[in-house]
Amino acid sequence: MSFHDLPPDIRDRSLTDPRLAADVIDLIIGDEARARGSVGLMLCDDGDRGLQPVVLTDVPENASSDGLRQLLDLLLPVVAEDRGSVLIGRGRRRGVAPNDLDREWHQLAIDSCAAAGVRLLGFHLATRDGVFALPEPLSAAS
Repeated sequence: MSFHDLPPDIRDRSLTDPRLAADVIDLIIGDEARARGSVGLMLCDDGDRGLQPVVLTDVPENASSDGLRQLLDLLLPVVAEDRGSVLIGRGRRRGVAPNDLDREWHQLAIDSCAAAGVRLLGFHLATRDGVFALPEPLSAAS
């Protein structure tokens, strides 16, 4: 997907649609960011519409989740204040299946968002092989 492929009403669409959420992660974590390692967040409003992407690159593939924790500790209170939500992606070079570190980052995102009272719209793994959604927490999926 490219910015030219976006629907004209993208600012009015909820990112709760799994396909649209994956497309947004695909856009904000581009090929170069995936190759260098990255984390991307789309900060959303109270209607789950994307407001502002935040992308950090040069994140080593074996980086602990501490950096993500610091980023979420900084951003989630602001998002919570406006009753917003967040969509998160982790970029790495290759692979189609999450590894233990991806799952650790995912769980941290679930726990941090729950503690801050922010809806987590999804957590995706973005690699050169594609964009893959990690499962929702059991309480949300059931």
